[in-house]
Amino acid sequence: MRIIFLVLLGCWAVSGAMPVLAQGKVSFAEAVRTAGPSVVNIFAASAVRNEVPLGVNFAPPVQQRMQRSLGSGVIVSENGKVVTTLHVIAGASAVRVITSSGAEYNATLAASDPKLDLAVLQLQIPRGTKLPVAKFANSDALQVGDLVLAVGNPFGLGQSISLGVVSAVARSQVALNPYAQFIQTDASINPGNSGGALIDSTGAVVGLNTAVFNGPGGAKNPAQGLGFAIPSNIVRTVVNDLVTTGRVVRPWLGAEGQGVNPDLMRELGLPDDNGVYITAVLAGSPAAKAGLQRGDVLRSLNGVKVTDAANLNQSILLLPGLLNKAVPLGIWRGGRAQTLQATLTALPARRSAEQVQVSGYNPLGGLTVEPLGPALNSELDLPLITQGVAVLALPARALAAFDQRFMVGDIITQVNGQPTASIRALQGALATSRRAWEVRFLRGGETKLIKFE
Repeated sequence: MRIIFLVLLGCWAVSGAMPVLAQGKVSFAEAVRTAGPSVVNIFAASAVRNEVPLGVNFAPPVQQRMQRSLGSGVIVSENGKVVTTLHVIAGASAVRVITSSGAEYNATLAASDPKLDLAVLQLQIPRGTKLPVAKFANSDALQVGDLVLAVGNPFGLGQSISLGVVSAVARSQVALNPYAQFIQTDASINPGNSGGALIDSTGAVVGLNTAVFNGPGGAKNPAQGLGFAIPSNIVRTVVNDLVTTGRVVRPWLGAEGQGVNPDLMRELGLPDDNGVYITAVLAGSPAAKAGLQRGDVLRSLNGVKVTDAANLNQSILLLPGLLNKAVPLGIWRGGRAQTLQATLTALPARRSAEQVQVSGYNPLGGLTVEPLGPALNSELDLPLITQGVAVLALPARALAAFDQRFMVGDIITQVNGQPTASIRALQGALATSRRAWEVRFLRGGETKLIKFE
């Protein structure tokens, strides 16, 4: 069913203050005056190496050119911290920020969270300078039909405003990332708007513009009226962690699951389709210690309803007081509701101390590898229960006897039929032969097999 929203003058579905109506004119100028000074333009430059061919008998010289990207950001502290989307400044060798008043500052990356595509910049401002700080609103109070404005730097034109409505909240059925639910709006979000503010009628930030959904033609065919923003509650939580600790401290449950469809709802006798159907529980995790089992449906966390997997991830990140505290898990098991108690601890650190460079005469010789674990699996967007060793770096010079066929990010799961869940297991499996090896690995979600003879 297609829903069409009609906006009539004098009948505004807006949370907070009303727009100014004077002599028949409707204006959001006051909201823009409130938010505008805290929204900045970002210009990022990175060096790109180009090989320029001179002829078949000469090695091509390498030239460098500067590739520039543009975006927006929001000032979150008087001393010059700015939040933006990570993809705006990823790989940049230099970042320049221009405020709405025209002041220009160099910026450095202070911290980032690749999972949520967020970054915090530190502006190099003169001592004693105080910058205007954005006011944040409670994004959970946002409703479909609320009027919002996107503030940013589209196409490098300078600060611009576009008006629209909230088309959807808690949107998780988009290929952005599995760790958050997004605000969908039809306010125009164009290249350069990313990292800018989505504000309400009072000028408070309700979201950080992050993406435009593209149609069948890709980036050349952006879908009209399909822009997405990270909710302000997520932005505030993540920025606070990044500023205070340099990283996001995520409690973890240690279970994986999927949404509940109508067929599953009927099969399990559920009263509705809310919840996450548990498909795997990692041994030793908080979920396992709490007694969560495969086949359970997780319906609530600490008294808050769980609707789907993205909603669960967001709740774990945002609900206060979850870390190292026993909280109730409402589950559906055996046709009835039950309650478990779980203590969500911080995600375990990576097993970096076990990282090695494979030695010896074998097809993996020279590769730098690290065993998988919850933290690395999370970084690589792998299922938590995936076991193996991850390829982190290739050798500067591969052994001449072997054709180098591996890539950074490959997950070695078996050698000569033996599982390689640890470095010792990998080395033992490699040592089973001196002339023939069969290596099974994951790449891009697909299992591949290479035989060396």
